Amino acid sequence: MPDELTGPFDHRRPRLFLAIVTALVAVVGTLGAAHGQPGAEPLDALAFALLLVSPVVLATVPRRHVLAATLSLAATGAYLLLGYPWGPVFVPTVAVLAGVMLAGPAAHGRVVAWSGVVVLAGITVAAATLRGGPPTVALLGGLAWTTVALLAAGGVRGRVARMAAVRAARREHELNAVTAERLRIARELHDVLAHSLSAINVQAGVGLHLLDRDPEQARTALAAIRSTSRESLDEVRTVLGIVRAEGGEVPRSPAWDLGALPRLVGQVPGVVVGLTVEDAAHDAAPRLAGIVYRVVQESLTNVQRHAAGATRATVEVRVVGTGEASSPRSARPRTLVVTVSDDGAAPADRPADPSWAGGLDDRLVTEGYGLRGMRERVTDAGGTLTAGPGPRGGFLVEARLPWEARGAVGPDDDATTDQKPAEQENP
Repeated sequence: MPDELTGPFDHRRPRLFLAIVTALVAVVGTLGAAHGQPGAEPLDALAFALLLVSPVVLATVPRRHVLAATLSLAATGAYLLLGYPWGPVFVPTVAVLAGVMLAGPAAHGRVVAWSGVVVLAGITVAAATLRGGPPTVALLGGLAWTTVALLAAGGVRGRVARMAAVRAARREHELNAVTAERLRIARELHDVLAHSLSAINVQAGVGLHLLDRDPEQARTALAAIRSTSRESLDEVRTVLGIVRAEGGEVPRSPAWDLGALPRLVGQVPGVVVGLTVEDAAHDAAPRLAGIVYRVVQESLTNVQRHAAGATRATVEVRVVGTGEASSPRSARPRTLVVTVSDDGAAPADRPADPSWAGGLDDRLVTEGYGLRGMRERVTDAGGTLTAGPGPRGGFLVEARLPWEARGAVGPDDDATTDQKPAEQENP
């Protein structure tokens, strides 16, 4: 049930407690007040029944606003007009009006409760005019206390609503945090397992194919399987160690640097991978380096799994932009760019227009878990990722990440254009 449709008196226990208290006050107080009013009608069973109507209404039907207010006001009016003694007969009625405000829909309860105050004032004035009663000062004092009681009830209702909203926001925040954490863990495990299992699958196929004809090559494939699986297990343990870490400041993901890329590109059997990493890129913060590592890892996994006939792939990591400018027009913020391309068969739905060269179209790609995970990592860091058929065939993935240095950036760190790239290929 929505919070704006519920209130404190939608729970039975507080209603019962207040109903018992007001019943005792009304009965005991009226018995005491009757001794000072010899001209009033003597209390009888009907008088006590009318006094108890409001407590019963408060305990049973406060959510039915109009019915509750009508029954309570009618009983109070009948009690006064029948000439029974003045006294705390108003207490249960005021409690019912406050209960109406504290139960059910808040806006409707407020309207009915304040309307009930007006009706109660009219009943009181009519009874005092017809039969005589307490002085005007006493009546005004009672009206003031009634107003205070309803204002207090409105304040309680507002506070309860705010607390409920805070609790709902906290629950939603916790749910979102849990969901985000589950996605992060799933993304980490997917990236680790998809790459290593793809490599193992290819190497196992090579081993089976060469087992009889070239046992030595089959042995090499099996050794590669053992090495890849051992590294994969180590990485899975790293991820799970982060997940299970308790207390203290722990990283949310494995810490990488770009020096791990040569080992990564060497784990793609059957494909020659050219790696180019600018020297300036090695100054990237570990968070960015980790994103680059995962983008390269997943892209190479997709080359193994989906690039039919691919024999060569190229990985480039560079820094573009100077980070400073002599004039606002020439300002180019530093950006870490990673591209992975291959020479596999082009998708059948690649546009044939030659003017398309250099363009990337995400609509040509049906995103699986890997591509979706890459996109999530990049966009979480404020970057952009595009993926699609390359202009010269194959498939091209490009991620652009806002630059974040490992430490304080000195004046010489911005000079990226004169850096000599380091290249490495695996056979």
